Amino acid sequence: MPGIGETLREARMRQQIDIGEVERTTKIRAKYLRALENEEFDLLPGPTFVRSFLKTYADHLGLDARVIVEEFRASSEGLPDEDPMPAFRSPPSPREPIRYERRSPTGLLVAAGIAAVLVLFLVLGLTGGDGGPEQGGESGQQAAEREADERRERRERRRRERRGRPKSVILKVSPAEPTYVCVDRGEGETPIYEGSLSSARSFRGRKLRLNLGRPSARVRVNGDDVDLGTETMSVGFAFAPGKDPRSIPSGDRPCADGAGSA
Repeated sequence: MPGIGETLREARMRQQIDIGEVERTTKIRAKYLRALENEEFDLLPGPTFVRSFLKTYADHLGLDARVIVEEFRASSEGLPDEDPMPAFRSPPSPREPIRYERRSPTGLLVAAGIAAVLVLFLVLGLTGGDGGPEQGGESGQQAAEREADERRERRERRRRERRGRPKSVILKVSPAEPTYVCVDRGEGETPIYEGSLSSARSFRGRKLRLNLGRPSARVRVNGDDVDLGTETMSVGFAFAPGKDPRSIPSGDRPCADGAGSA
């Protein structure tokens, strides 16, 4: 079974989402998102933050967050949620009198307020909030990583587009009745076929031009039907890979001098 990180990465790449977009939407810093995808959980402050970020990231990708979090919990069973508490000082000896310190309520309130402010700064720093000192120091590296991710995804998109783009023209003419047909590979080229066609026939080439005596025939290019219009006389078209058929005036069509109808 794929690991937690591989599951997150594959879901993000399948949806063609870059790290920067996830960071802007979830407010989780890009370096922590990459740590989750690489399963470098020790780069985060503790298991509590890991579980919280995993749930947010999985929900954003449309995954079952409960399964992801439970898988992490099972793999990290036995780890403490936070850093261990500091060791307590040994109790006083029986001869040493126990001194009790009285703390004023005001002092406790001030300490609680300072702790709350520190927690707020920590959360803002982890989720990419403005004003964090760490964010300012790493903004250049973060931007460079995001740009590299975007370049990789653009290259992958171009490769997919090139693979899906046809390299040649496959022309199929299926006449409803004997029909004059002339096909060549471009202006000035020798025709590859000229004659009366009574049954379906296919032609292939980098570019093709067609002179069709009767528009009652069915014409398909790379599997798609060509709209021959409403003309009752002969029609002519030029075809190129990935482009719409282009109509050709009667005087410029293949075999224009010898064209006829059958």
